Amino acid sequence: MQSAMADDPLWSLRGVSLGRGRLRNVSLEIPRGVTAVIGWSGAGKTSLLNLLAGFEQPSAGMLRTSADAGALAWVPQSGGLWPHCTARAHLEIAGRGSEGIGGLLHAFDLDVKASARPAELSLGEQSRLAVARALAAKASVLIMDEPLVHVDPARVGKYWSVIEEHLAATGASLIFSTHVPEVVLGRAQHVICLRAGEVLHEGAANDLYERPATPELMNFLGAGNWLTPDEMRLWLNVIVEEAVCIRPEQLAIEPGADGPFAVEAARFCGSIAEAKLHSGATGIARTFFHRPPAARLTPGVPVWLRLLLIFCLACGLGTACQRSPNAAPIIDVRAWESWILPPDGATLPTPRSVAAGPNDEIAVLDTAGRVLLYTSDGTFLRQWKMLDVSVGKPEGIVILKDGRIVVCDTHYHRIVFFDQEGRMLQTFGRLGKGPGEFIYPVGVTKDAAENLYVCEYGGHDRVQKFTREGAFLLEFGSFGTASGQFQRPSGLAWHEGRIFVTDAVNSRVLIFSDAGPFLGLLGEPGAPPLVFNLPYDIALGRDGYLYVIEYGAGRLARVSLDGRLVGQYGRTGSGEGEFATPWGLTIDSRLRVRIADTKNRRVVTLHL
Repeated sequence: MQSAMADDPLWSLRGVSLGRGRLRNVSLEIPRGVTAVIGWSGAGKTSLLNLLAGFEQPSAGMLRTSADAGALAWVPQSGGLWPHCTARAHLEIAGRGSEGIGGLLHAFDLDVKASARPAELSLGEQSRLAVARALAAKASVLIMDEPLVHVDPARVGKYWSVIEEHLAATGASLIFSTHVPEVVLGRAQHVICLRAGEVLHEGAANDLYERPATPELMNFLGAGNWLTPDEMRLWLNVIVEEAVCIRPEQLAIEPGADGPFAVEAARFCGSIAEAKLHSGATGIARTFFHRPPAARLTPGVPVWLRLLLIFCLACGLGTACQRSPNAAPIIDVRAWESWILPPDGATLPTPRSVAAGPNDEIAVLDTAGRVLLYTSDGTFLRQWKMLDVSVGKPEGIVILKDGRIVVCDTHYHRIVFFDQEGRMLQTFGRLGKGPGEFIYPVGVTKDAAENLYVCEYGGHDRVQKFTREGAFLLEFGSFGTASGQFQRPSGLAWHEGRIFVTDAVNSRVLIFSDAGPFLGLLGEPGAPPLVFNLPYDIALGRDGYLYVIEYGAGRLARVSLDGRLVGQYGRTGSGEGEFATPWGLTIDSRLRVRIADTKNRRVVTLHL
């Protein structure tokens, strides 16, 4: 076969789909060089890379692969390591010999682990080995699904440099998936943005950063300020015809006695800062991401807002788009703290679900299949494993007044009751679609009488209601996108006869009577329903507000019971006030919000 021309794409996709909506009518060309595929979990990143690697085949459409792309090395999300082989053997097999193996082991700090097998390596070491094996193969194209995801952030840049040196020396191309904007900006020339299996954007990474077409696309590559023409005139005294994206480094907040705006709140976030400003002339307030000031801003200080690099506006910075309807004030958080879970052998598991008990004790489910108990102040008490974890790990937990702990044993299609010491008391449920049967139960809550409400997904999405002892009472909801239907219901909250259910894939919250009838969608009467970014869990605080954790946005939303969005907190990241794919939350009697910050491998407490 003749070699492809240098300017030919590595892959061409025309109307490509993958079953169950994982990819839908995807048409794009993937060039040579370094391409990043970005999107939140469930966006279709892994599905796209699986197609490119030949691991899966399209259910519709045409996928054309160039000759060069036929010689590829693949790093799947799991790493795909061979359990019986040592680290050195992995590289020797991939490289068909020992030449250069020592250098790769050294470059990825695996020298002392050369004789270790995967089970003897930490997750970070396994990630590094999987990448090193791909480089050893000397392929012309590398496909990496979230490479180095488990590596310590302080060291990940070092290993990316090794990858880049390899690409420069060999002329190989790389396509990789990630959800981290900084990795895209620092490593890729081309970017593909996915959401719910569809391509929202593809093009040069710098163009997307400097000139995103919508607020949603702006957020793919990190913090930014989306301002309408009216907002530009109010805050910056600049006249534009279309809405624009102003990145933090293009904006400065400067104290001045005659400043027209007052600081309401300010946070320093490292390379950027965040401030909420109030306009005395109009009474309007909004939050800005900006360049860190020379001195910390304090509430009440008068300031000026100044646009830097203003020439960018004359070059067409931004395009017309409506402002996000979900803009809201920042939730006032008095204190922030976090802790990591104890290790499980050589691995450091991540939390998935959290629950507060009658005495504000905390129960956590993690990716090792453990139940962990903590005191109300976060002191570790004890842990135990689920009955079986070989098929999958549990998700969904609640604590009853008598101390019993109820767990959704997701992949075993059942509900398990434990006492506070970890002794199994009872189970109910089995695989099926009938009353008291489950596909994948993932969320559980209780009402005032401690009846249990369990939501499940898997194509027969619904909520089932049981007594506190597990007797079936009723069911409601079904799979789909219409009224009263779900696509992966994942969290529930009860309040005075109403059940609020997070409909993750459909990005909304549904409301039912606890007797079963569908009541509507969460939102103000007469206004469009509130739209969330993969809402994974919901809880009711003693302050009378609902709190929703958004897996896709790395954010906590506060909503009144009549459907008004009254506050938000957080964004995607790994620092204080940031979350990465947060999975669950609970709120105790002292209004402490506990969040399972899954990707960051920690439990976060917000003191409200």
